Amino acid sequence: MAEKPRPLADLEPADLAPRHTAFFLDFDGTLADFNDDPAAVFLPQRERDTLAALFEAASGAVAIVSGRAIADIDRMLDPLRLPVAGVHGLERRNAMGETVRAALPEAPLAAARARLHALARRHPGLLVEEKPGSVALHFRRRPELEPQCLEIARSIADACRELHVLHGKMVIEFKAGRATKADAVAAFLREETFRGRRPFFAGDDSTDEDVFVKILEMKGISVKVGPGATAAAYRAPGIDAFRDWLGRLAQGHNEMERSTAARA
Repeated sequence: MAEKPRPLADLEPADLAPRHTAFFLDFDGTLADFNDDPAAVFLPQRERDTLAALFEAASGAVAIVSGRAIADIDRMLDPLRLPVAGVHGLERRNAMGETVRAALPEAPLAAARARLHALARRHPGLLVEEKPGSVALHFRRRPELEPQCLEIARSIADACRELHVLHGKMVIEFKAGRATKADAVAAFLREETFRGRRPFFAGDDSTDEDVFVKILEMKGISVKVGPGATAAAYRAPGIDAFRDWLGRLAQGHNEMERSTAARA
């Protein structure tokens, strides 16, 4: 049985050295608040400033690891441009700015899209989100339809065995590939910018658990944001608590660096 995660308050930002840490962060529910419409999600300026400060403190060893597409993350971080793993690992832009995308079968994904759009037309409030290599069904606006959504998920999974089904918070996603967020983190850690550093990952959803397990194996630091069973070592009670903690980490390090430079 996994040990109960410790409170994030036990992990002092001052004890975590950004120059020796590789930071990997989920986006929705970890940095940005959820919204009924995924397209309406935005990142507050304070969190943009935190990411920019952390990127500087860690000498570029900061990456977003998300279920969103890379283009979507770039839109919300603009003008900041970070290394990103998108669509749960199906696409990845490395620290050099090079993007790699998995080759994927299109036919089963097209079949899933058609069935999900048909369901959404019958039930206003359901939302179908299309991404490169995946399609997601959101039922946050119609939680009472979860049984119907789960039933069509089972049916699609039986008919399209090439698709990998992910269950998140009020969303079911169908991914045309087996790459995972954990695979993306492992790939980042082979790059010069991230290599040799202690990995840190924070996420909020069941789709982040594969990374928590990988971080545990690597003796890194993992943080679950919010409630739910988890393999993470630490837990933040909610998104605001995590964002406050991350802000203190980034700003505290940069203030210390400026103070050191001023004394030199």
